[in-house]
Amino acid sequence: MFAHIRKHQQWLFIVIIAVVIVSFVIFFTPTVGSGGAGGRSGSDAVVGTYKGQPITQTDYYEAYKEISLQVFLNMGQWPEQLSTQFGFDPSREAVNRLMLIRKLEEMNIQVGPESIAKWKVNSFSDPATGAFRNELYDSVLAAIKSRGISEDDLHRYAANTIGIGQLTSLVSLSGDMVTQGEAERLYKSRNLAASTSAVMFSRTNHMSAGQDLVGLEDYFTNNMALYRVEEKRKIRYVKFAATNYLAEAETKLNQSTNLQSMIDAIYLNRGTNSFTRNGEVLSAEEAKEQIREEELKKAGLEVAVEETKKFMRGFANFEAYSSAVLEQLAVEGGMESKVTTEFSRNQLAPGLGVSFTFTQRAFELSEEDPIATPFEASDAIYLFALEEIIPDHPPTLDEVRARVVADFRRDQQLQAARDEATQFHESLKAAMAEGKAFEAACTELGQTIVEVPNVSLASRTLDGLTDRRITVSWLQDLAFSLEPGDVSEVSNTTEGAGILFLKDFVEADETKMNEELADFTKQLRQTRRSEAISEWLQQEMASVQMVTANSSEDTSSAN
Repeated sequence: MFAHIRKHQQWLFIVIIAVVIVSFVIFFTPTVGSGGAGGRSGSDAVVGTYKGQPITQTDYYEAYKEISLQVFLNMGQWPEQLSTQFGFDPSREAVNRLMLIRKLEEMNIQVGPESIAKWKVNSFSDPATGAFRNELYDSVLAAIKSRGISEDDLHRYAANTIGIGQLTSLVSLSGDMVTQGEAERLYKSRNLAASTSAVMFSRTNHMSAGQDLVGLEDYFTNNMALYRVEEKRKIRYVKFAATNYLAEAETKLNQSTNLQSMIDAIYLNRGTNSFTRNGEVLSAEEAKEQIREEELKKAGLEVAVEETKKFMRGFANFEAYSSAVLEQLAVEGGMESKVTTEFSRNQLAPGLGVSFTFTQRAFELSEEDPIATPFEASDAIYLFALEEIIPDHPPTLDEVRARVVADFRRDQQLQAARDEATQFHESLKAAMAEGKAFEAACTELGQTIVEVPNVSLASRTLDGLTDRRITVSWLQDLAFSLEPGDVSEVSNTTEGAGILFLKDFVEADETKMNEELADFTKQLRQTRRSEAISEWLQQEMASVQMVTANSSEDTSSAN
C-alpha cells in the first residue's frame, strides 16, 4: 500500500495528507524543496540556488505572489485561469521573477517610497482626470487579500516592478548603439529590390499522370512508414464541471470578499471599452454582469477542485489503480464516468473540448501507471485513466487505399511538372548561351513569362502578385542568390516547380529612406534591446537551480 502511495506521491500524497501550502495555488504549483538542503523545512526549506546562494520556500512563494499580482493587475485574472486559456506557466514565471529580484539585490538597485507612491497613483487613477481613486485601490486590496496577498506584498511587487524596469533598461543599453551610418546601410540592404520574371510549371497541367495507377503497389511498399496506423487510446474520465457548483461558488465568493467591489475593480482595471458584443461596447451594467458570470465560473472551478480532491481520497482504499477503480469510485459517488472514442497522439481528445495537453497527458499513461493527475480545463476539472491501448501496426493497402491513391496521383503529377521544368531549363540555358534574351527564348520554347513585382528582403507581401504559385519567400530565396542576367536552377514549389530570371537590382529610394529612416532606426534599436535582454535572461537563468519533487538532485530551470 505505502509503496504504491510513494509511487504516486506527486498527487495522491497531497490529497491524503491534505496539505495545501498556499491558498491561491489550485493544484500543483511544482512541489519544490521536499527535504530541502541542510535538513531545513517549512518556510526556510532550501528549494534551489541562484549563483550558489540558497533560495528558500518563502523566496519562491513571494515571487509567485508577485506573478499573481502581475497577472491580476494587468488581466483581471489569476494565473491559474490564464494558464488554462493561454498556456501561461506561473511556476516558471515565478522562477524568472525570483532571479530578477535576486539580480536587483546583487546590483543594489533600490526603489524609494516616493517611486512606489507614484506607481500607485499612476496605477489607480481616473484615466480622464488623473486623480487617485481610493475606492478602486480599496477594491483591489479586498480582491487580493481574499487570495492571501497583503498590502505589503503589493508594495513589494511595485518596488520590484520599478526596479526590474530600471534593470532591463541598463541591460538593453547596448541595443541603443546603432549609428546613423549603420542604420542607413542596413536599410539599403533590406530594401534593395530584385526585378525578376518567372516561368512556372504546375501539376494541374498534368492531371492525367498517375490515373492508370501503374506502380501503386510499389509506391505503397516504398512509403509504408507514412501510412502506419499509429497507436490509439481510449480514456475513461470523470468530469467535475464548474457549472455544477455555481451556487456554492456564489456563497464562497460572498463569504470571502465583497463580490461587487471586486467586480467594480475588474471593470475599471480592464477599461470600460474592453467589454463588447458584436463590436458594440457594453453598458456598465451589462459588462459587470459579464464579469460576475466570469468570476462565478472561476469560483465554480475552484469548488470543482475541492470536489475532485474529495473524490480522489477514495483511491487510498485500493491496492492497485485502474480505469475500473475510477469507474467504481464514480458509481459510489453518484457520478458518471465516460469513455472517449479512440484517438491518436496527434489528435484532440474527441468530444471533450479540451486542449492538446490532455492528449499529451493521456499518452504518458501506461498499464503500470494508468491514472493521470487532475486536468484543469477552462470549464471543468477532469480526472481520467487509461481505458485501452490500441497498438500501432503496419496497414494493408486496402486499409488506406483512398489515401494512398490520392497521394500517388499527386506525386505523379508533381513529378511530371518537374520533369517538364527540367527539360525546359536545359533548352533555355542552351538558347541563352547562343545569345538569345530570356524573354525571346521563353517565347520560342512556348512558355509564358510571369511578371513579378519587385521584391526586397524587407517584403512581407507584394502588391500586384496574383499568381498563387509564387510566394514572397520563394522569390527572396532565389533572387538574392543570383547575379543580374542569371537564371535560377529549377526550384520545386508545393504545386510543381519554377524558374526565376533576375533582371537587375534596384537601389532603395533615397526619398523614401529619408522618410522612413527614423522609424527604421527606432525599430532596429528596439530589436537590438530585446535581443540583448533575451540573451542576458538566458545567461542568468542558467545560474538558477531548482529542486523538484521528481528528483532529489538539482536540475536547471531553463526557460
